[in-house]
Amino acid sequence: MRKRRTDVLTRIRTDMEKRFREASCLLVNVRVFDSASSGALGIPENLSPPELLREFRSLGAEIVFYGSGGGDFASTSGFGGLIEENGHRITDDRAYILDRAGGKDCVLLGSELLDIDFFLSGVFSVVPSSAPLDLKTVSSYVSNFDGEAVFTELGNLIVNSKRRDRG
Repeated sequence: MRKRRTDVLTRIRTDMEKRFREASCLLVNVRVFDSASSGALGIPENLSPPELLREFRSLGAEIVFYGSGGGDFASTSGFGGLIEENGHRITDDRAYILDRAGGKDCVLLGSELLDIDFFLSGVFSVVPSSAPLDLKTVSSYVSNFDGEAVFTELGNLIVNSKRRDRG
């Protein structure tokens, strides 16, 4: 029985690693940042959010911040100017996000029930620990973090997977 559990966990980790390695787009609901960050990840080699914005672009991936209040987010997040400078975008166009979420090359970080349509589109989806239970049940991964920390965790998982792939 123990061996089978290990095999399942290995398969899950391998699938996540593959999805992160193939990701060319990270969709992030700006409401994720409304929650207070639930602590630092405690790993010194992790990139900060501004560093992630730069690194994603150098790895050929895009970050799309979406949701109402995106303009306010860009001006108050502390790295708003870096979004456009690094070729990323901010949008409130739900049809655009739904279309992008349908691609296997996307990873979604959502936090509110309005995101459920995106989650059900088949995208690899992640939620912060404070997400509503209905959203947690349809997500691919539930983080132990909230706020900026969940963005940092997910961004670093993707970047590290892509770096390992490049060898």
